[in-house]
Amino acid sequence: MKQAPHTELRWVRQCSQTTVFFAMLIVVSMMLSPFLLSIGIWGLLFCALWHSALLYRNTVGAIPLSNPMAWFYILKQGFERLFRHRAGVLMLILLVVPFVSGLWSADTHYWLDRVRVRVPFLVLPFVFVNLPPLSRTQFRLVLYVLVWALVLMCIGIGLNYFLNEDTILQGLREGRPIPVPRQHIRFSLILCTGIVAGAWLWLKRFVWRFSWERNVLGGALIFLFFFQHFLAVRSGLAALYAVLLFTLARYVWNSRQWMVGIGALVIFGAMLVAALQFIPSLSRRVDYMVHDWHMFRNHAGQNYSDSERWISLETGVELWQSAPLFGVGAGDLPVETEKILAEDYPQYVETPKLPHNQFIYLLAGTGIVGLFLSMIVFLYPLLVPVYRRFYPFLAHQVVIFTSFLVEYTIETSIGVAFYLFYTFWYMNMAVAEKQATS
Repeated sequence: MKQAPHTELRWVRQCSQTTVFFAMLIVVSMMLSPFLLSIGIWGLLFCALWHSALLYRNTVGAIPLSNPMAWFYILKQGFERLFRHRAGVLMLILLVVPFVSGLWSADTHYWLDRVRVRVPFLVLPFVFVNLPPLSRTQFRLVLYVLVWALVLMCIGIGLNYFLNEDTILQGLREGRPIPVPRQHIRFSLILCTGIVAGAWLWLKRFVWRFSWERNVLGGALIFLFFFQHFLAVRSGLAALYAVLLFTLARYVWNSRQWMVGIGALVIFGAMLVAALQFIPSLSRRVDYMVHDWHMFRNHAGQNYSDSERWISLETGVELWQSAPLFGVGAGDLPVETEKILAEDYPQYVETPKLPHNQFIYLLAGTGIVGLFLSMIVFLYPLLVPVYRRFYPFLAHQVVIFTSFLVEYTIETSIGVAFYLFYTFWYMNMAVAEKQATS
């Protein structure tokens, strides 16, 4: 039986508010706690099923929700919505590719682990195409929470640094990062995401309650921008400057203000030089990077992180060349990597690393076929006009592709969550922004 209109609207509103809560939990817990991140994802799944049940009750509704057959129809309708969403259904390829590679993977245990990590490529697309509609303000509020969560965390990281400055600086000289919650590379990428999202909110004059919040937000963004340099994590800095260059190129192309572009490039260069001069953690990181490169060139790079990464790229290319069409199998990458290291780079056997590049990782594990299919998934959303015209979505893709060059981003649970959540959040947000302005 259909509910009264006001009752139905109340349920949809409550479902939307619950969705926003779990989205906030995800953006915060992604930096802090795998357990809370899982709770947030399961919470979004609950909201998707809740909203699907409301839609079912308003359309079919002949079978009560207490009957299991009703949930069969609810799931059926949910998957029908997924298969009508091209960008969402294409994401399934990123689960299917490593799954199929099990046919030629001897290491079943590692293959199952690869498949487990990629399961969100089924779950989260289903979730996002079935969530209740959110307002433009609700979408923006989640990003606003991300910015201020980052500010609080960076203050804590900074206090810990100044309390242990000598120890941490010594660690930087030896290639260790400044301590951050969870993993330093992922944190720096999320920090870049927060800076970009916050700058966009500032330009859109978004405030939660009071007009003075915009001024405080501007100060927070300057702090976070400085802190990205202070952390001296190269992946995060590369992503940040890649976004800045993309933003500048996009502005110059649209406005034809070529001199503005040249002036901005000079300013970017000056900022980097100044940061190297006045931020000790960054200068220590660069010194270590130069020393690491020198050791690698002299074939003495064992136990140096950058040298191990360079070797991982070389072994990845060799693995691909041994099986160019379909790769060695996602499950056999560790075993095959150790074989090549034992034969060609014995000094690196004690610290074997898989290819620290998402594209080479895909080539080595699933060959040119796997990379081609994966690239279709990565690039298709950029062809959809409503997404392509939405700056935060484009900026996030720049961050993702930059991370792909130096990490196997979507081969870890947090990397998958980072890629999927913000990609779909911005896709849904793009639609809401367009509807609000049309």
